[in-house]
Amino acid sequence: MKRKYLKIFLGAAMAYTVLFSAQSCKVRDDYPEFDPPVEEVPVKDTIPPDDTKTAWIQRIMDNTTYIKTFQMDTTQTIAPGFEYVHTRFINKENLSISMHILEIDMSKTKVTMQTLTPYNDYLFSAQHLPEMIPFNQVSAEGKIIAAINGDAASSNEPTGSYVKFGRVMKKNTSKTRPYIGVRKGSDKIEFFNSPDATKYPVPEIDYTQIKHLVGGSYFLLYKGNNVSTSSSGAARIAVGITQDESKIYLVATDGVVANFSAGVALDDLRDIMRALGCYTAMQPTSGNVTSLTVLDVLSKEQQWIKKNITPALAAAPSGIGFVVK
Repeated sequence: MKRKYLKIFLGAAMAYTVLFSAQSCKVRDDYPEFDPPVEEVPVKDTIPPDDTKTAWIQRIMDNTTYIKTFQMDTTQTIAPGFEYVHTRFINKENLSISMHILEIDMSKTKVTMQTLTPYNDYLFSAQHLPEMIPFNQVSAEGKIIAAINGDAASSNEPTGSYVKFGRVMKKNTSKTRPYIGVRKGSDKIEFFNSPDATKYPVPEIDYTQIKHLVGGSYFLLYKGNNVSTSSSGAARIAVGITQDESKIYLVATDGVVANFSAGVALDDLRDIMRALGCYTAMQPTSGNVTSLTVLDVLSKEQQWIKKNITPALAAAPSGIGFVVK
């Protein structure tokens, strides 16, 4: 009899265990449901066909070997005298390139240059260029229409000399570092120093006569002469002026963004500035800090927007603003 009761007890225990396990595995009413994973289809980079080239792109193709296969370009008038073009092409190394060009025709509008500082302050700091412009618009002597970054920095301190409204924030004694600026009592935009103090001797900058001054990293062209430069592709910006001083060109190349734009080397950037018609040109800086920012004429708020693309925009210690008076 004891053995019989033991079997009954063990059987009941096993049934209870099975029933408890089934209940513990029961799905709760509020348990989330997961759809089967869906494979994301990569967005295709579609470039619309374009059989018509702008004059700027045609000049680059006629005077350099940099563009191997033209793909497209589009233009926009930012303001009277400010013409913007965005172009995409395959370069001579079979790499995709996206480039932005802004032509400022000073024969059509009265333009001057202004040093831009983070938060419109005189302390060394850093700020994204599109955000820097509204702060500086408050003290501008006209409407800021376009801007690019100033020279490279260390701990938010610009490498070269730095002057805003006559206030000298920093002096650099190098005579070979390029500068762009205006003198006191003038609106004329000038380039200062030379790439070779022996070959092209220049006087020291008289800071008592300077109203605005922002430095750059390299001369690309100097009074019609090529400056020897070489480098790998990177996001870069350049500013140059024609011999008759009637036009200024700003160039920004996207990069380095895989399968979209590989950036541009310094020697190729130099050749592009020459092809556009520049007589003297410099590169202010390169890398993630680079920005070509223009007034958004399609926005009712008239905000400033960044035109070129970098993997992640970094804050800048200074800017070069172009002001219509």
